[in-house]
Amino acid sequence: MTSDAGWMVGLAHQVRHESTHARRALVRHGQHLHDVLEGTRYRLTQDGPNPLVADNVLADRVRSTLGVVAKRLDVPRPHVMVTSHVVTLHGEVGTLGEALTMAGAAGAVPGVLGVDSKLHIGLLPGQHRPSQDRLRQRPASPALRYLLAVAARAGLGASHAAPEVHAVLDSFAGCLPAAARHRLLACLPADVGRLAGGAQQSRPWTDDPGELIARVAALSGLDDLVRAERVTQAVLGALREILPATVAPSVGRALPVGLWPLWRVAGETIRAAGWPIRRWVWKQAGRGSGSGAGPNGTPPP
Repeated sequence: MTSDAGWMVGLAHQVRHESTHARRALVRHGQHLHDVLEGTRYRLTQDGPNPLVADNVLADRVRSTLGVVAKRLDVPRPHVMVTSHVVTLHGEVGTLGEALTMAGAAGAVPGVLGVDSKLHIGLLPGQHRPSQDRLRQRPASPALRYLLAVAARAGLGASHAAPEVHAVLDSFAGCLPAAARHRLLACLPADVGRLAGGAQQSRPWTDDPGELIARVAALSGLDDLVRAERVTQAVLGALREILPATVAPSVGRALPVGLWPLWRVAGETIRAAGWPIRRWVWKQAGRGSGSGAGPNGTPPP
């Protein structure tokens, strides 16, 4: 008798559990269908968001809008408060233009009657942009570690290696045609591509090795052109080694003729003991547009 009673209690508990689970699943499914229908109605009628909503709903709407803007501007997300449909923004941005953009985006949200911007212009000491924080959290790729080690040996040490690699890759990529530049960046790891400046097209173009190395010196903060030349040859040589074997020759063919000697000597420099300075690169480049070319005017390998 006792065993039958226990069995009945267990069965009743299981039935209640299964019915509760089924009821909750039915509620979730009904809410999902309701949301789908509301979304379809919103798209078909092209109805705008209701401006007469509570302050807490309006605050969520503003936060959602500013999240996209903050990601595009690469600034921390602001704190949002809404009182009587007036939005108050707190936080830090880098420039006045970014503050105006955030305030304008908040004011454009349906239902907002005014914006009180209390955004602080200028990031606080020790505060970085979100992209920089994400870069520090991710381990560097082997290719980036190799480039940094090469730049540290050829330049001012490990503390200055990242600006040197950025200066060389950004200046070098700016001398390539757009299609060749995109192919080059596509072959590089993401962290190396970011140091190369992405696919921007606003960098100055040159076919003179001297101008290229002077730009590297200016961007990296190196104190003299001799050291900038040494770093440029070393980093470009390391770049040739991390590129696929079929890509390095195509990069050489896409370069302006005046930069062919620098690209060729960079491959020789990285394999030479001590990376000696090859100042005859500039002299060869200055003798004519065909200097440094292979047989029949072909670019160096």
